[in-house]
Amino acid sequence: MTDHYLAHLNVVRPVGPMGPDVPEAQYFFRQLQALLPQAKAFEGMRWHNHGARMPDGSYLDLPELVSLSTQSGEDNPHVMTMAGWDSAQALHGFAYRVRDHMEGMKTLRDWVDRSEGSTMAMWWVPNGERVTLEGAWEKLHHLRDHGPTPKAFTLQERFEAPDV
Repeated sequence: MTDHYLAHLNVVRPVGPMGPDVPEAQYFFRQLQALLPQAKAFEGMRWHNHGARMPDGSYLDLPELVSLSTQSGEDNPHVMTMAGWDSAQALHGFAYRVRDHMEGMKTLRDWVDRSEGSTMAMWWVPNGERVTLEGAWEKLHHLRDHGPTPKAFTLQERFEAPDV
């Protein structure tokens, strides 16, 4: 057993208006509510967190995000899903083998802006260390700026946990 766990951040930025009366947002939050218990019960998941980063750099928690209304994609937040995993295999299993998650990704693929670069980053965290949304945001930008490195990497180009 390793002295580290795998953290991941997934970021989506909706295009167009966002709010409780927008069909895509309604679907997203319904799917999220259905997936949360499945994620908590999934073998290999240690913890799960959601939030959003606003264009001004401030952060919202999930209840604030659900009630947010925007008029255009320019003022939309980056919706953030962050989790801790025992392994990349566990993360991959949840993301690509849980039917509801795969269906949600497929349904919402045209609702999100992918023009900013990588939308997912992974990195190893010492056991007991807590990951913040801001720290995860920095990891994603490290990946965008430098490509996969031991500091931040992808499912396609992974690095092993440090030997400590």
